[in-house]
Parts: sequence; structure tokens; C-alpha cells
Amino acid sequence: MLNRIKNLRAKEWFILTLLMLIITDLIIILNLPLLRDIIPFLFFTIVPGFLIITILKLNKIEFLKKAILSIGLSVSVLLGVGLLLNSFYPLLSKPLALIPVLLSLNITTIILTYFAYQRNENDIDTCSIFNFNFKMGDKLLSPILFPVLFPFMAVLGTYLMNTSVNNVIILLMLFLIPPYLVVVAYLKDRIHPITYPIALFMIGIGLILMHSLTSFNILGRDVHQEFYVFQLTLSNFHWNINDFYNPYNACLSISILPTIYYVLTNMNPDYIFKLLFALLGSILPLMVFTVAKKYLDIKYAFFASLLFVFQVFFINIVGAVRQEVAIIFFFLAVMVLFDTFGTTKFESSWTKKILFLILVFSMIISHYTTSYVAFVILVPILLLPFLKNLYNKRKFTTKNFDVLIIYLVFIILWFFLYAKVQFLAGTEVIQSTVAATVAATGSGNGTLDFVNGREGTVLSVLGIGIKNIPNLIAVIVNDLIFATIGIGLITMLVKYRRVLKGKTKNLYQEIRLLDSKLVLGSFLSFSLLAMFLLLPSVSFFYGSDRLFFQLLIFTVPIFIIGAIKIAQIMNKVIKKPDFKVALILILIISLFICNTHLQYEFTGIPFSPEYDKIGIPRGELYIYNGELATAEWIENYHYDDIRTYSDAVGFTRLYITDPEFKFVGINFNNKTINGYIYMGNANVNEGKLYDSIDTQVKVQKYSYFFNNKSRIYDAKYGQIWL
Repeated sequence: MLNRIKNLRAKEWFILTLLMLIITDLIIILNLPLLRDIIPFLFFTIVPGFLIITILKLNKIEFLKKAILSIGLSVSVLLGVGLLLNSFYPLLSKPLALIPVLLSLNITTIILTYFAYQRNENDIDTCSIFNFNFKMGDKLLSPILFPVLFPFMAVLGTYLMNTSVNNVIILLMLFLIPPYLVVVAYLKDRIHPITYPIALFMIGIGLILMHSLTSFNILGRDVHQEFYVFQLTLSNFHWNINDFYNPYNACLSISILPTIYYVLTNMNPDYIFKLLFALLGSILPLMVFTVAKKYLDIKYAFFASLLFVFQVFFINIVGAVRQEVAIIFFFLAVMVLFDTFGTTKFESSWTKKILFLILVFSMIISHYTTSYVAFVILVPILLLPFLKNLYNKRKFTTKNFDVLIIYLVFIILWFFLYAKVQFLAGTEVIQSTVAATVAATGSGNGTLDFVNGREGTVLSVLGIGIKNIPNLIAVIVNDLIFATIGIGLITMLVKYRRVLKGKTKNLYQEIRLLDSKLVLGSFLSFSLLAMFLLLPSVSFFYGSDRLFFQLLIFTVPIFIIGAIKIAQIMNKVIKKPDFKVALILILIISLFICNTHLQYEFTGIPFSPEYDKIGIPRGELYIYNGELATAEWIENYHYDDIRTYSDAVGFTRLYITDPEFKFVGINFNNKTINGYIYMGNANVNEGKLYDSIDTQVKVQKYSYFFNNKSRIYDAKYGQIWL
């Protein structure tokens, strides 16, 4: 079958594409069960982008790069078509309804197919489209097949946890991942190269699904407001920023994009976020792998990418969908800018420049903060030819200026004309940061100001606010990772100077010659991370874990350099064995254990929202249907002139049922509450109140809140007091 497809002529190939479009349309129109849930998603998330690649004559690039570029460009097409359709309002009263969306996507696909055929009529090589090497030879098949188990175990394991609180399968999946990595490292000479991307994808999607499918409702912090934005757009089949004048509503990744996926698939809206966006997020490690592979041997690129996969923010990626989509575009833009395919350099390739501009514009309309960080990194890299020429030859060059000008025009048009609220939000962050910095430097309160002015993740990295032994273990492991990256950066900068002076060609045998783009990108990344440590209040507006996550595309190769340098030092003391792979595995597996909270499990402290029945994270994130039923009851039967109060996590349950419902958090400094008290599962069944998102106290401590009040609603997972 595959051989037959590989031998198709250009005309047959593009007829097949149109036939697949017709089949997809029929599945949608006939609303075929199961098939409609997945086929339209797959077709419109792969095919349009693939056609663009074909039009640009990039058929011969590596299959993995082609696949992830196809997905990224297809999502760009969906956003672009959605934004264009939306602009026809009120001429179209419901521009994002099924008929206009499906008709527009059909026209777009047919046009792209026509141009792809015209551009490749005489020289298409279908074999180059499927240019992956799957000849096994003496390589082992089992390492390729084994990780396929992880997504299935995640789905079955979360189902058992949701229905019967049985965590055996989830824990088994987590316990199998470290030994699998050890086996892959040990069998390095028997491993087929295709094993590495397959393993990254399967481990990644397994970890994401483990989190996203926990609870039958969406879970996270930002995601509830993101879901509200989606529901606003979906209710009218039209996006209007004035319906909810908020930076979230200006992110098309959580308004127009999920609405298009909904009308195409007719999937439960919750599972657009929990499943479809989980599948999208699972390609992120492959992008990191692609960039890392340019600089590292494939085995080390695999290990470097695992540093990304084992981040908490990656595991919880569907809790911040707008950033997930924006980072997909950012990573792809970096991949294009770093010349990871083709022989023509970015500076002289119109193809790469077009791709780059499509991707950065898609990033800008997806998420504002990701775009701000990207701008700080990408603009200096784009200016490198100008700076190099000015420094070395004292000559002025305009290379990349065309891209820079269009990039700036995109930013001005979007943030000043369409999404001014996002620009104002960024301005407020800068103003608050400057004010906080001035106040901190002039107050003279020392450590107290330092602690109060920074987000908890930053403080924990510095060893402040450690609560228990598992927390201390996590801090030590993460600090070792940061230290390794720091050592790698210093090593790279020192050795890169020797490379420039012609004293050496390679940093290490395992590492190819690093270029100035990676050196500058990693240096700027480290500088931004340092700013988060030094400047008060910045990390409150944009979590340091999010920034670190976004910058890993530049820093994962530096982590490997640091680990090799440390191993070299160790080998000077102990000649054998070679510590390189062992040290990297120890660091990576330790990070995996900490960020899946297994060290808490080993010490008997419940801390995982995925596989623990109780605990602070579980109580915050896992939402029972009974809690929503309680929230719906108070929404329907409350008196308008009486406020409703909840603890620090109860608001998410109230927000899901009605985002416009007026409710407030309990002020724990008061002695009385004059209004309704909403109680969720953790309050009723565990006897705990959240006085902050990260801390619980016993309900008895604040028993005076309930004096002279009665239960007016009582159910298994919720209560209402008045």
C-alpha cells in the first residue's frame, strides 16, 4: 500500500488529496460517530500545512521536520481563515458557524491543492514526501513499540482514577519510563534513529493525557478563563473583543481556534481543551529535538529534549492553552530561523522568510506575553548579520531588515489596532516592575522586600519557603539542572571564543560546531531568567516556570554541554567509567521523579492531582460534578443582594457554572461572613479550607464563620451555608 502511494504521479497525488477532503466533508455532514471526533481534526490540522510546504517546494526536507511544519502551518491556516471569516460580521451573522467555516476551508484547501499541483506538476517526487528510513537491519524493534503503551496506559489509568480512584496503572506507567530510558541509553548501538522521536512523542503525550484527562471537567488555573473566552465566541459563532474586554479575549488561540475545532468535530467543548489541545501540545518535544539535533548527536538531542518533556509546565500544558499554541509557533519560527533544513541560509532564502513571518504572525495573535518574550530574543538574532558586518568589516548591511520591518508592522497592526488591551497589559507590567524596583531599592527592608516581591517558584529555587523533605529534594534537583545549564553557558562562551580564533573546531566530540545564533539565543535566555530573579514583581505577572519553559528551545543544548563538562571533571578524578551518559540520565530521571511528584509518593505525602485521592493539588484541580451541581444551585436560587463567598479554590467551580456570577474569596482575617458560603469537596469531605491556592487549613480553625448559619444545601460533594 505504501509503495503504491509512493509511486503516485503528481495528478494522482493531488486527486487523492481532494478525495480525502470529500470524505472528511461527508463525515462532518453525516455526523458519523467517532469518525467526526477525530478525522476532521487530523485532516485540517495536517493537510493545509503540507500543501503549503509542497507549494514552497520543501518536499525533500526531513520527514519529521515536514510533519511538524505541516501541523504548525495548518493551525496558522485555521487561525487565518477564522479571522478573515470573522471580519465579515455582520454581513454574516454567524461567521464561525459550520457552513461558512467548512465552505471556507474547502475553498482554501482546493486553492492550495491547485497551486501545489501547478508548482510540482513535472517534478514531484512522491518518494521524497515519505522520506523516512524504516529499514531495521540489525536494529531492535521493541524500543520503538514499547513506548506506544504509555498513551494507552495514561487514558486507561485516568479513567480508573476518575471512576474508582485506582492509581495502579498511572503509577505503573510512571515507574516504567525511567528504566525504558536506561535501556535506550544502554542499547545505543542497537537503536534505530526513528526510536528517539517516537519515544519523545509517546512519553510526552502519555504525560499530558495523564494530567488533562484527570477529572471529567477541565482543570488548571488560567484555563477556566480561557474556556470562558471560548464559550463566549462559541455562543455567538463570532469573536468580538468588546464582549469581554480582556487580554485573554484578544488571544485567537482560545477564541477562534477552539470554535473552529468544535464546529468541525462536534466534540464536547471540554474535550476540545482536554484532548485535541493535548494532541497539539505533544508535538512540542519534537520541535525541541529538531533544533537540538542540529547541534548534538542524536542520542544527546534525545536526552536534551527529555529535559523539556519532564517540565511541570509541559505536563500541565492544557492548563494554559493560549501559551501552548503560541509556543508551537515560536518554536517553529526558531526552527526556521536556525536553518534546520535546506542548504540556503535564512538571510538569502525567501522561502524561509515567508515561513518565519507566517509563524511569528500566528504567534502574535495567539498570545501576547509569549510574543513579547519572543520579540526580545528573535530581533537580536535577526540583527546578527548587521552586527557582524558592522563589527568585522565596518560595513552596513540590510540583511534581514525586510523581515524585521514586516515583523514590526505585524506587531503594530495587531497590538495597536486589534488588541490594544494586550498592549496596555504589557505596559502595566513594565510600570509596576519599575515602581516595585524603585520601592525595593529605597525601602531598606532587605530580605523581607526580596521575599515579598517575588513569585513562589523563584523563591523556591533560592531555597526560600521549603515546606518538607520532598519539597527540598525537588529544589535541589531543579537547582542542579539550573547549575548545569549555567556551567554549560560559561563553557560554551569560553570555547566559542576559541572557535572564533581558530584554535579549535568542535566544543566536544558529541557536539557539532555551535553557531552564533544559538550562542546569542542562549545568552539572552539566561539574561532574561536572571532578570526574573533580580527584578521584584516581574515573576508575579509572568511565572518564571513559563519563561523557563519557553526558553528551553535555546538552553537544552547548553544543558548537555554543562553535563559533559561536569563529567569531564569527574573523569579526571575517576578515569572509568565515562560519566557523561550516566550523569545526564541521573539528572533527567531525577527531574522526572520530582516533576511527577513521585518523591512525595515515596514519603507518603499526597501531592499529585493525577494519582492521589487527596492532597492540596488534587483538591484544587480535580473538580467533581457534584461541586458543579452545588455551584449551579446557588447560582439559580441565590438572592441578588447577598454575596457568595468561597475559599481560594472554590471560585473555579463557581466560575465554570457562570463566569458572570458575583462571588468573592473569603477574607480569613475577618471573624464573620455576611453572605452565602460555598463549600466544595475538600471542604466537606476532607474538612479543609484553602486559605491560599497552595495551603490548606482545617475547617475547625475558622468554625466561627459558621456561627448562626445553617446548611441550606447539602450534597455528597458540596454544601451551601447561609
